[in-house]
Amino acid sequence: MADYAKRQLKALDRIAKKIADAEGHLTKIEDSVDNKKHRTAQHETIKDIKSILKHARKVDKYEDKLEERAGEGRKDPAENHYVYMQDEENVIKDLTKEFDELDQKLAALPDDEGGKIKAFRAEHDYLDKAKEILQKAGKYNPDTKD
Repeated sequence: MADYAKRQLKALDRIAKKIADAEGHLTKIEDSVDNKKHRTAQHETIKDIKSILKHARKVDKYEDKLEERAGEGRKDPAENHYVYMQDEENVIKDLTKEFDELDQKLAALPDDEGGKIKAFRAEHDYLDKAKEILQKAGKYNPDTKD
């Protein structure tokens, strides 16, 4: 039997890593010399945002699988799910903090730097979709601040 809780935790961990990657790329854009756009960093940030959405979909999918398996005797992941929820708690706190920090950094980008990222976000809204999926799965709450 597949352990959807562990898969879900891995997907959340990947989201946290991708957010950290995106923040690193945004730092490169902010630190670029002579106000030149750092095109590689912009491209990588867009890839990171797409990856965040991809893994957020996985979190939602595994949540559905966990609900589907509930009450199926030995297939019920409820016992494992409790351990998973304890393990998950730190990942969720980090994820919430990182989403907020990434949002602030993206919002703070001047138009002459990172314009391509802003245009991408305006057109695709991937970060907001990823947050929405995580909220539906009960994995992200923007109202709780640590």
